[in-house]
Amino acid sequence: MKRPLTNEDLFKNLLNFSPYGGLCQSFIVQGLRYYCQEVIAEKENLIKSEEDMMIEGKIPILSNKTWVAIAEDIAERMDMFYDDKSIKKLKYE
Repeated sequence: MKRPLTNEDLFKNLLNFSPYGGLCQSFIVQGLRYYCQEVIAEKENLIKSEEDMMIEGKIPILSNKTWVAIAEDIAERMDMFYDDKSIKKLKYE
């Protein structure tokens, strides 16, 4: 197998060329949804820990607020995608 060049290439390969077929897609989707839910559930703790770090003069490379916002965005778009009533609201751009 040729080495994927980007994360997008890797995910395309994982989603489309698994010896386990479509089950691999379900596994990846479930894993992503689960991780988003975990990050969102820890939102307050993540934000508090970042504030504590800032008080100590430590500046994170990536803000926990941004990490949570990413999780919320992905979760919202996945919820919309898997909810037939909302599929037309999903923005692909």
